Amino acid sequence: MASPPSLVPGYAGHGDTAARRRSDQQVRAWVGELLVDLQDRLALDGVRERVDALLMRCEFADQHVVHAIEDDRFGQDEYAAAIEDYDRKLVAAAAACATVTAGELTALVESLERAFTERAAGIEARLKG
Repeated sequence: MASPPSLVPGYAGHGDTAARRRSDQQVRAWVGELLVDLQDRLALDGVRERVDALLMRCEFADQHVVHAIEDDRFGQDEYAAAIEDYDRKLVAAAAACATVTAGELTALVESLERAFTERAAGIEARLKG
């Protein structure tokens, strides 16, 4: 498999189970850091609880995702590429944290919620497929 994309600094890729676990942690940590910076920058009136829920998703791994990425199939190029695509979408959604305005907060939160949900559902579906 080709070297992992630079989604976040030090991105471990998906070559083996340990790397997949690290990548999952790295992506969630990166998103969490951007959300904390957002909290420091803007008042989160109207979306605070949803941002807190997103921070929890960053802090604690989705056990369905963890179970799936421990499957050896996710080391194969096709499966690894799918995870990286979901990771890329999540990182891209979170990147907006740096520039979002108060008026755009709801849309940002919705985008992050959707990216997390699609990532989990997509990874689980591949495991079942």
